Amino acid sequence: MDFKDYKDVVHIIRDISFSLKKNHCLGIVGESGSGKSITCRAILGLLGKNFNIEGDAFFEGINLLKADKRRIRRIRGKEVSMILQNPMTSFDPLYSIENQMIETLVENLGISISEAKPLCLKAVEEMNIINPKVVLKKYPHELSGGMLQRVMIGIALTLKPQIIIADEPTTAVDSANQIKVLKEFANIKEKYHTSMIFISHDLGAISKVADDIIVMKDGRIVEQGTAKEILNSPKNHHTKYLIDTRKSLVDRFNYIIK
Repeated sequence: MDFKDYKDVVHIIRDISFSLKKNHCLGIVGESGSGKSITCRAILGLLGKNFNIEGDAFFEGINLLKADKRRIRRIRGKEVSMILQNPMTSFDPLYSIENQMIETLVENLGISISEAKPLCLKAVEEMNIINPKVVLKKYPHELSGGMLQRVMIGIALTLKPQIIIADEPTTAVDSANQIKVLKEFANIKEKYHTSMIFISHDLGAISKVADDIIVMKDGRIVEQGTAKEILNSPKNHHTKYLIDTRKSLVDRFNYIIK
């Protein structure tokens, strides 16, 4: 993947190759700027015209990198849903949660407003949100980041996609809500059997949900394998660094709270 500037061409991503197994969760981990999010955005056609994307990305026999925009738009949302990392900026502040959920469901499922309303309530209820009817009438600024994140997950599940891409879903929420959000993703695996790509810089979060893990650095994959292999027997020095850093933070935290 190249980014075309007026003067120079900058190579952002190189030699990326992976597959997502059915009913599995693929974790993509790496530091900020490693290329995690931009890789998935490229697959869904969410990058600007200044990006030159080469290669293939197949879904149900369709090459997403070469399909026309209308076909990609039909796939994006209904078949492949993306949950963005900052829920506070993902909702329109001028409309209630219910209005925005209805609009999304009507657009992607081809149903009426009256059919969408009960689906909105069911989606919020299944995310274990207290007072769901009250929450639906609220505006985004009236809800916490954790609640908005769970609303986004509820919307995605209602669309019944084959794949959910979660882009740093725990980054913008506090520690208590991080645990709740991770539980929801674990529940998705158990209950809905939806395939997932879970993007995070946090190995601790990845370890809670991923079956397989890809480690990225500087726009390249430096290691990939099962979660057990990566977490217990890392081979790449950068992977070892990420694991050791995580362990040091946990050890320090445990020491402080004693």
